[in-house]
Amino acid sequence: MSGALPFRLYTRKELDIVEAAVGERCAAWLRDWGLADGEAQASACPVSLADISAAKWLTAGVGWPAMSDQPGFFARVCLGADKSRAAIESSELAASTTRAARDALAAAISGEDAAPAYAGLKEGGLLDPVFSATGALRAELRHGDQVLTVLLSAEQAARWLPKPGLPAAPGPISLRSLSLDGQVELEVRASPAQFSIEDLGSLRPGDVIRLDQKAGTPFDLRLASGELLGRAQYGLSQGQPSVKVRRADKAINKSGKA
Repeated sequence: MSGALPFRLYTRKELDIVEAAVGERCAAWLRDWGLADGEAQASACPVSLADISAAKWLTAGVGWPAMSDQPGFFARVCLGADKSRAAIESSELAASTTRAARDALAAAISGEDAAPAYAGLKEGGLLDPVFSATGALRAELRHGDQVLTVLLSAEQAARWLPKPGLPAAPGPISLRSLSLDGQVELEVRASPAQFSIEDLGSLRPGDVIRLDQKAGTPFDLRLASGELLGRAQYGLSQGQPSVKVRRADKAINKSGKA
């Protein structure tokens, strides 16, 4: 299975936030680079495999957005004219201008000062899995009849979303506050697994999922509130699935301190 970022879906409100952020940065870029009249309209939606396979892409590593090969977009916006790929490539001035404009737009979208180093075109199937993982987004910038498509990894998109507040630290568990038959819920948590969209959609009974940890590594032993108590090893005890505590990070005692 290919590597991917953690499973992520977006609400319409979150997509609106990303669209507004992309649109705002594109508008700032247009003020510096645009010669054509009008504004660019931004939209964002989750990536689909069809989006990726239908185009060729310029990439500069996973830290930068991937861009579809659309020389007409930059020619229209930055040169104020419709030019074919051949016309742009035959003019060093036009080619250097569109490259600089493309790099400046990528830096604006990414919020970086340094310029990216875009390499040659890649087929969609050869893109890094972060651009096809659940959580990746496809952003479109439209200027007139020209469209530039940009792929954002889940990590890049997360830069524009509000950071979730940290959960309140769980208070100590006091055994004195419990009746003699009181119980607390413990959880044994394995390491997360990571999937691409294609992998997730092809899961079948009998498939083996590889976890992101070495065989024999203990798993987390936690309270239901998420507080880590220690590490535990899976096994069998009298024929029943069980765990053996390998390390205790915190103890719960009758004083109520964990």
